[in-house]
Amino acid sequence: MIPDQLDSLAEYSSPVVRDTDVVIAIARPDLETNSYLSQLYAFSGEKPIRISHNWHDSAPVVTSGWSGFLSAPRKEAAQLYAGPTLETTHRITDHHLGVSEFAIDEQGARAVYVARIGEPERYGADEDVSAAEEPPRRITSATYLSNGIGYIRDRPARAFVVDLVDPGLGKTGVEGSGEVHQSALLANPESDVHDPQFSPGGHRISVISAVEPDRGHPDLRTTVWLLGTDAPQAVELPRLSVQLHRWIDDDTLLLIAADLTAHELDFVAQMPGLYVHSLATGETRRLTDPETVAVAQIPPVIVGRAQHGSGAGGSRRNGGADRDSVVAVIETDGAARLARIPLAAENLPLDDLEYLTDATTVVNGFDLDGDAVVFTAVTPQSPAVAARIPLSAGTAAPAILQDHPAPSGFVLPEVVRVEGEGGTVTGCLAKPAGEGPFPVVLNIHGGPFSQYTHGWFDETQVLTSAGYAVVYANPRGSNGRTRAWGKAVQGNMAEPAMRDVLAVLDHVLAANPDLDGTRLGVQGGSYGGFLTAMIIAHEHRFRAAIVERGFLDPRSFIGTSDIGRYFAEEYTSRDAAAIERQSPLAHTAKVRTPTLVMHSELDFRCPLEQAQQYYAALQRAGVKTELLVFPGENHELSRSGQPRHRKQRFDAILEWWERHLGGSRSPAPATVVEELGEELDELDPELLPEAAVPTGVALGARSSDPDVAPGVEAAGAGSATPTVR
Repeated sequence: MIPDQLDSLAEYSSPVVRDTDVVIAIARPDLETNSYLSQLYAFSGEKPIRISHNWHDSAPVVTSGWSGFLSAPRKEAAQLYAGPTLETTHRITDHHLGVSEFAIDEQGARAVYVARIGEPERYGADEDVSAAEEPPRRITSATYLSNGIGYIRDRPARAFVVDLVDPGLGKTGVEGSGEVHQSALLANPESDVHDPQFSPGGHRISVISAVEPDRGHPDLRTTVWLLGTDAPQAVELPRLSVQLHRWIDDDTLLLIAADLTAHELDFVAQMPGLYVHSLATGETRRLTDPETVAVAQIPPVIVGRAQHGSGAGGSRRNGGADRDSVVAVIETDGAARLARIPLAAENLPLDDLEYLTDATTVVNGFDLDGDAVVFTAVTPQSPAVAARIPLSAGTAAPAILQDHPAPSGFVLPEVVRVEGEGGTVTGCLAKPAGEGPFPVVLNIHGGPFSQYTHGWFDETQVLTSAGYAVVYANPRGSNGRTRAWGKAVQGNMAEPAMRDVLAVLDHVLAANPDLDGTRLGVQGGSYGGFLTAMIIAHEHRFRAAIVERGFLDPRSFIGTSDIGRYFAEEYTSRDAAAIERQSPLAHTAKVRTPTLVMHSELDFRCPLEQAQQYYAALQRAGVKTELLVFPGENHELSRSGQPRHRKQRFDAILEWWERHLGGSRSPAPATVVEELGEELDELDPELLPEAAVPTGVALGARSSDPDVAPGVEAAGAGSATPTVR
C-alpha cells in the first residue's frame, strides 16, 4: 500500500438484521474532498444495494415498526432521520451541534437521543459572534476539555425525546421546509449523558452519566440514570465506571463496566466486565472474571428473550427462550472475539468462555439473526469484512457476505512469541516482498492499556510496501492479557515494556538473516511516543526515531490534558522523584538519535505543549530534530484525521525513514556501530521502580463530526481504561 491508496480502504460497521437482508454502514476516506463518505448498504443477494444517499450516514437502527440512522450532508452536523423503514426516513432533528446517539421505542413510536447544546453566543449559534469574540469561560471543574470536541462545560450533552409519528399534511419533516418534529428536553443529570436507552416496554428511559457532578475533584464513577420524571434518578451501583447498558427486562439491567477497586480514580488496567443489576433487589452481579476477561465497549445482545434493539435500539426475539445468555465481544491477545456467556454466570474466567469467532478476527460490531450472528470485523487479510456465523461454538468458518479487498501487494505478518522476564510476549514481524536485507522499524502502540491486533493495519502495510520490515509487540502494560499484565507498568511506565519490545526485536533480528540490524528505526504514538523517547534515551543502536503525539512530560500533562487530572499520577505516582524517572523530558540530555517529533495542533489528550517542550529540549541537547505539526487535527490524526493529512503523515514518515534508513545502505554512524550488539542490561538504573502505587478507567468521546470516521473513540477502543493511544 502506498499513501495515495488511502482512499481505497473502507470500514464496515453497525450491522443490523432485517427480515430479508442485512444492513451495514460502509465508510471510506476520500482524498479528493478531504472528508469521509459513509452510506448504508443492504446485503440480500450477491451484490449489496446502497439504501442511503447523504454524505455521511451511520448507526442504523431497525425495529419492527420504526427505523432510523444518523445522517449529515458534507461539512454539517449529523441529525436523526427516522421512518417506517431505513429507505423511508425523514429528518427528525435540527440541532446546531448535531446528534450523537439515539434509541427507538417502537411501542410508543418515539426516540430518545443525545445532542450537545451550546450556550447562546458560542460555537457559531450567532453568526454575528465569531469564536474570537465569544465571552470568556469561567472554569471551576477538574475536567473541562475532551479530545476531538474541545470545551465541554458550555455545551453539555443532553437527552431529548421526540415522537416519530408522521404529523400528516403539514411541512414537518419535508426536505427544504426547515420544519422538524418537536423534541422535548428531558430532566437530565448535571453532567454529560450518553448511551440513551428505552426499557423493553418503553416504561423507562435511561442514560449513563457521572455519579457526582464535577466540582473540581476528578471522579471516574458513572452510573445509569432514569429519566422521564420531574428529576433524574441515579441507580445505586457499586463503585463502577459504567460504559454501556442494555435492558434485559423492565427491572433488570445488563452493564459493561469497570470496577474502580480501591477508589474513584482506580482505573489502571481494570478489565471491563459484564454485570447484571436488579432494580427490584438492588443486587449487582459480575458475570465475567475481573482478572482475565476484558469486555469490549461494543453493545452486547441478549439471546433467548425479547430484545430491545437491533443496532442501537428496537425489538426482536432471537434464539430460543430456553437459552438465556448474552453475546459480547471479548478482547483477547491480538483479537476481539465474539463469545456467548450465560446470564446466570458469575466471575466466568477467560478459559471457560464459549467463543464464536477465531483468535485472529477483530470484531467491531454484530447483530443476531435467529440462530446465527452477523458481524463486521477486520481480519489479517482484509481491512473490512461482513460475515455470518452460527450462534454456537464450533469449527464452522464464517460465511462471508462482503470482503473489502486490501490494496495490492499486502503482506501477512508472522506472529512471534518470545519468552520475556514477565512472561511470554506476543509480537509480529511483517517483511516486504523480495529479498533483503531490509531495514527494520520497531513500531510501538499507545495506551499503554491498548494492543496491536492481528487485524489488517494500514501503517504496517505502508512501511512494508516502501521496503521496511516492521516489528511490533504487546509488551507488559498492554490490554488483551490479564489485569496483572496490564498493571505491570504502574509506577514504572517504561522499563518493563521497554525490555519486552526490545526482546522481541532482538529475537526477530537473530532469527531472520534478511533483516539489516545496522539500519534500525523506532517509532510510536501517544504512550508509544513516550516509550520511543525513553528507548532512545537509553539505547543508541537506532539510526533515527519518530515520536508522535507523545506523553512526554507527566508534570505539565496534569494541567493540560483532558485526562491529566488522574491519568499521569495513577500511572507514575505522585512522588516527585518517581515522576522524574518516568519523564522523557527529563532524559533528553542522553538522546543522540535523530528524532522527528510529530503532533496535532488540537490534541487535547497529549497536548501540543508536550511535543514543543520535547523538541526544544532535544535542540538544546544538540540532537538533530524536526517538529511536524498538523493544523486542525486532534489525537486521532492517524486513525480519523483529515484524509489529506493522513496521507501527508505517511509521506512524512516515509521521507524520514528514507533519509535515515534507506538509500544504498551506507555505513552506520560510528555512534550507532559502537552500540550494536549491546544488551539491555545497560538500562539506566533510574528507570527501575522504587515502590508500587495505587491502581486505576478511560474516557471516550465519540465524535459527531460527519467528516470523522465513525466508531473512533478518544480512549482505547473497547477499553474502560483511559489511554494515551
